[in-house]
Amino acid sequence: MTTVAEMLEWARNRTGWDWSAEPSGRRIDAARPAAVDALRDFLRDSGEPERAALADLEDQELLRRLQILRPDGRLTRAGELLLCAGSGPRLRLAVRPVLGAKSSFGVAANGRGLAEELQAVLAAFQSTNRVTAIGGVGLAEGAVEALPFGAVREALVNAVMHRDWLRSGPIAVDLAQDELVVYSPGGFLEGVSESTVLTAPSRTRNPQLGAVLRSLRVAEREGTGVDRMYIELIRLGHAPPSFAERDAGVRVALQGGDPVPEVLRVHAALPPALRRSARSAVVIDILRTRPSVAADELAVAAQERAEDLTSFLQDSVDGGLLQRTANPRPNGVAAWRLTDRNRDTLGSVLPYFVRPAEESVRLIAGLARTQGDVRNQDVQDLLGLTSARASQLLKRAEADGVIRLGPGAKATGRGTYYVPVAEATGSPGE
Repeated sequence: MTTVAEMLEWARNRTGWDWSAEPSGRRIDAARPAAVDALRDFLRDSGEPERAALADLEDQELLRRLQILRPDGRLTRAGELLLCAGSGPRLRLAVRPVLGAKSSFGVAANGRGLAEELQAVLAAFQSTNRVTAIGGVGLAEGAVEALPFGAVREALVNAVMHRDWLRSGPIAVDLAQDELVVYSPGGFLEGVSESTVLTAPSRTRNPQLGAVLRSLRVAEREGTGVDRMYIELIRLGHAPPSFAERDAGVRVALQGGDPVPEVLRVHAALPPALRRSARSAVVIDILRTRPSVAADELAVAAQERAEDLTSFLQDSVDGGLLQRTANPRPNGVAAWRLTDRNRDTLGSVLPYFVRPAEESVRLIAGLARTQGDVRNQDVQDLLGLTSARASQLLKRAEADGVIRLGPGAKATGRGTYYVPVAEATGSPGE
């Protein structure tokens, strides 16, 4: 049986109807002074003089400028949500020793406006978030949060903007050690899924509410919130955020921890345009665990089409992030790796970069199976070695029986190549 919420969701998808822009039944005198003050605090904290100046306006003029007070004196639904007390908490924070354990501390107060609740939850998070001091990475004072505040704020604000406010229940925020999980009622919008959330066209279930949060500078400009989460987490050496649709809602998980200084140094050394790119963050994350990546592989992780990554890959080469591998993948497919400088900076962070001979042989065998054949320059690219050391490891791999000299290849010289032992027939590159 179709519910009222499902019928309204259908109407929203088909007509662009915006619940948050509708008039509410409340006038400005229903707004809680503390909630209006929270709006002012957000504006003053924006760091933008023009935005901060709005905080000095009278209540009525401020709410009109934010477009949550209608000409007839009624608040919009967005205004009512932000400024008026509800029947229960709209945001609930629980701090736990581990996920699933009993809460040791929390924020879930009745009788507040959502602006107050958001302010209180963000303040509580900041008071419990660990900070690590590291030096020499180009960061102010070397203070790095276990969970980057920018990513956490975006996760919370996205939940507020995108949740279905016609469904009951609060946005649930669970913080356990260095992991944050945000669950918001209402699934993904039509056309958005777990595999497209990074690049899907920017839309919100509540456009006016989103516009107000952006005007307050609590939210990033339209279409960049998820990017911000990716960049903030990966540049500290953490995994990218995860998104899942569950139980008629969306679950977002951020995993923090101690920062990885080597990753911070690589990211800090990039040109500004690459530092601001979620694509850069994604490719750094991929190349921490594998020696090279092709455009189609990057496209999957970046949730884009491979052909749309051409200019980014060139910019990454020009900007000193990537370089092409010496040899293409099978069928001539090009691949890219981190530059030598970045590999040197990351050092032991890369599992494939510094390894005992036995593990190097295993990696060479895997590369041979992936590519169909393997050459000296491939091993140099893979392991960051000199030509002489690469030759020694190829001979070791051949002696161990995991590769053999390719058909027609000489044992020495520029044309030398090897194939996996199970595929020692055919021509090179097949």
